[in-house]
Amino acid sequence: MEQVTLAARARTGIGSRTVKKMRQAGKVPGVVYGREFGDAMPIEIDGRELRAALHGHGLHSIINLSLDGRPSTPVLVHDHQVDILTKHLIHVDLHAVSLDEEIESSVQLVPVGTAPGVKEGGILDFVLREVEVACLPGNIPERIEVNVGELQIGGSIHVRDLTVPEGVRIVDSGGEMVVSLLPPSKVEEAPVAEATAAVPELIGAKKSEEEEQAS
Repeated sequence: MEQVTLAARARTGIGSRTVKKMRQAGKVPGVVYGREFGDAMPIEIDGRELRAALHGHGLHSIINLSLDGRPSTPVLVHDHQVDILTKHLIHVDLHAVSLDEEIESSVQLVPVGTAPGVKEGGILDFVLREVEVACLPGNIPERIEVNVGELQIGGSIHVRDLTVPEGVRIVDSGGEMVVSLLPPSKVEEAPVAEATAAVPELIGAKKSEEEEQAS
């Protein structure tokens, strides 16, 4: 697991105005949690440095956080918020970790391969998009691949079928379904109604019959 070092500053200002000015100055507000930080401490981090760190090393990378010039503490990204329009980070929550103590973390599931059943018109139905894993902080995988390359129509992949790196175990139940391959949806044809041809009334003929009876 790659590590990156970031500098942060404790922030005293709170409220929307303060946060807005901070973001305009290129800073990302956040909170770091841990006993080393008095349980929870509001911080600010340079936005460019944070984006570069997460883009280059991933969300599960260990960050050596140096707060106000103090010796760095290993932390992990626990949660983050992204602006819908700019896609820039606007808030980050960090949790201090011990590198030799196991923790739990959510890891994204990513499909790989092309299922033969899809070529036959089947539909991949993903039930699970991420799983919870337990491991040392340095062993958290960035993602777990789900190989659908042999999946036929009617087939499925469960948590127990996933392959994870050594030192990593999945917390979720092994029987939980990850993905299934559904058969093609049938388009039911509407029954053709037998049209009963209406015989048009011959007005002229009816009138002639009445005239004959009158005569």
